[in-house]
Amino acid sequence: MSSPIRLFGIAAVSICALLAFAQSVKADPGDKTGWSVNVDPRKRAFLYYVLSENDPRILTIGCLRDVDSFTIVSNGLKTGVNSGTSATLSLSNGKAQYDVDGNVETDQATGTQTFDIDIDADAVDLHKIAARLLPVFEGNGPIILRVGAAELALSTSGLAQPLSRFKMICLGNR
Repeated sequence: MSSPIRLFGIAAVSICALLAFAQSVKADPGDKTGWSVNVDPRKRAFLYYVLSENDPRILTIGCLRDVDSFTIVSNGLKTGVNSGTSATLSLSNGKAQYDVDGNVETDQATGTQTFDIDIDADAVDLHKIAARLLPVFEGNGPIILRVGAAELALSTSGLAQPLSRFKMICLGNR
């Protein structure tokens, strides 16, 4: 049985991680179009794709190794899924496909929808995720992103360097 102090500590770390991640999802002024990666000293890496300047990060994949968490967020798609319900996000490239179930919420102020999933993932879990996800990113064609009724082709142009850095942080030694 866990002590209340330990549970409080775990909850505090989780809340801090979620707040830090929420800041990384929206487009930042200066986000470049296409693929980018943000990393920090806490062994966190965020690989993201922006359609055009000042657009939301249409896809963000985050690996928070300091709290054993892996997260995927898609912002700005018109999914056709009701807010507060579950949906499947699918990434595919040729025969490679990665599917994950999460939740869709609608921002009432802007009407934009966000798909979100947080997965508990230690080093073993990250390797299992990577075995399914990396073939999508390392394929030759565009990456097809689907959530509900929304489908979008993401160019792989400019992906190699951000992906390499993401893999180094996300799948490297602790």
